[in-house]
Amino acid sequence: MSDASGVTGGALATPQPSLLPGPAVETIPHAVLGGSALFRAYVGAEPAALAFYRWSPHDPADRARAACVAAQAATARGTRDAVADVLAEQNRTWGASDDVLALVETLRRPDAVAVVTGQQLGLFAGPLYTVYKAQTAVRLAARLADEAGCPAVPVFWLADEDHDVAEIRRAAFVDGEHVRYCTYDDGRPPDADRGPVGRIVLDAAATERALAELEAALPDGPGRADALRLARDAYVPGRTMRDAFAHLLRALVPDIVLMSADDARLKRLAAPVFEREARAWPETLASLEERSRALVDAGFHAQIGPTPVNLFVMGEGARTPLDPDDGGGFVRRGTGEPISTDDLRARIDADPVSISPNVVLRPLVQDTLLPTAAYVAGPGEAAYFAQLGPVYERFGVPMPVIEPRLSLTVVEPGVAKVLDRYGLSVPDLGAGAVDPQQRLHALWRRLALEASDTDLEAAFAQATDAALGAVDALGPVVSEADATLTSTVGSTRRAVEKALDVLATKTIRAEKRTHEIVRARLARAQAALWPDGALQERALGPLGVVARHGLGALAEIVDAVPLDATVHHVVRP
Repeated sequence: MSDASGVTGGALATPQPSLLPGPAVETIPHAVLGGSALFRAYVGAEPAALAFYRWSPHDPADRARAACVAAQAATARGTRDAVADVLAEQNRTWGASDDVLALVETLRRPDAVAVVTGQQLGLFAGPLYTVYKAQTAVRLAARLADEAGCPAVPVFWLADEDHDVAEIRRAAFVDGEHVRYCTYDDGRPPDADRGPVGRIVLDAAATERALAELEAALPDGPGRADALRLARDAYVPGRTMRDAFAHLLRALVPDIVLMSADDARLKRLAAPVFEREARAWPETLASLEERSRALVDAGFHAQIGPTPVNLFVMGEGARTPLDPDDGGGFVRRGTGEPISTDDLRARIDADPVSISPNVVLRPLVQDTLLPTAAYVAGPGEAAYFAQLGPVYERFGVPMPVIEPRLSLTVVEPGVAKVLDRYGLSVPDLGAGAVDPQQRLHALWRRLALEASDTDLEAAFAQATDAALGAVDALGPVVSEADATLTSTVGSTRRAVEKALDVLATKTIRAEKRTHEIVRARLARAQAALWPDGALQERALGPLGVVARHGLGALAEIVDAVPLDATVHHVVRP
């Protein structure tokens, strides 16, 4: 092994305290949780799916070859030093350690490669899988360094040019059986195009409201004060949304290089990608459409709907897609503003920071700037990379290995007790397309019926009939012995009927209380595992885990899971 060891992997992280015992790990097949046929086939190493990717993530030799190709291509481009200069500046701004800055310097080496992942700038670090992706990249970089014998640097791409504010403005946490949301609301419509979300400057009042909601929503635990401190240290009024997210992610995953491409120097280096799309977008479209048809013909789906031009123009607080016009030029969608091909190419040359790639070109910009040997993808991302192989070829950029991220659900001790008590698994409470409330009600009814073999109302009705029948049968006997006792028989009958009615009412109420306790337990477990019907990792924020268990808990939980993305992991702290 080369001197790649020591420049990547979890050893660079500063140890953080937590109160976790050794977590227990179980696994669930992805097929049980749903998801696309393409993703299931890809993680299952089925040849029909692997045929749509350049490399197999299951083959160590493929992973090593991809690293060699990526390193050679990046060195041939001659931009390593320029990119590293920008990354060093950015990461110093976001509080990087000396170890992370050393990783940046490693990228200057001609044999160094990157293991990249990325995500939108969700409020308070977004959903849990944002952190899981980053930590997967750290672990995969360490593995690749061993396999390929070259330095491998984990890099997190901040998707700060995305303009969907509604997608990133909320964070979710569990409070009992309810999901509580924290929202960044500065008074502007969440669906308004305000340009890149990373450029939004945090408003003082909106930020304080979001932090107050966070304080109310976070669960109790030994790390609660630390979780609040991390959020307040990161989300400072006057900072951009990008810088706030970067500061918090840096605190949660300290041993990864962060990268923002919304930078004039990096855009200048990526300008050839934009220029080619402006000149030859019909070729990109034809490649996408042909590959999309092939996927559908193979029984899979096309994740991306091909569009003619894969570029946005940014300016005046908006990020506007370009459409072709009938004259061979372009028009800014929704504005009617025409832009000739020559004008667009001149703009790319003079002001490349005003150009932004869409979902098709963003990976190519990334892999033009970085020596990307592997990209850590979620299920949707892994699916759209199946469409991009021919586009990579047309642009002359090597396609990396697409590594599925680790997928996991954390089952807290209280939730684990509910699952064990009623013989349930994680999928029982949410997998599939059933409405969460309908699923909860059906599960509750099933458990209630299993818990009670007796129909109480019918049992008491039968007992009452028998008891009253016995009293009635004694009536003639009593009257024959003493006629004055006939009225006593009637009062005794009424007393027996009333006593049985009171007993029945109390018994049925007790059973209903028991059933309600069961329902409440199930509701709490469902909220923790499937908040609002979504898998936990896709909905809940990572600061909830920090609050419950301490600063080091996230790393410990992910490190407890084998580096195996072919299954979903269930972790019991």
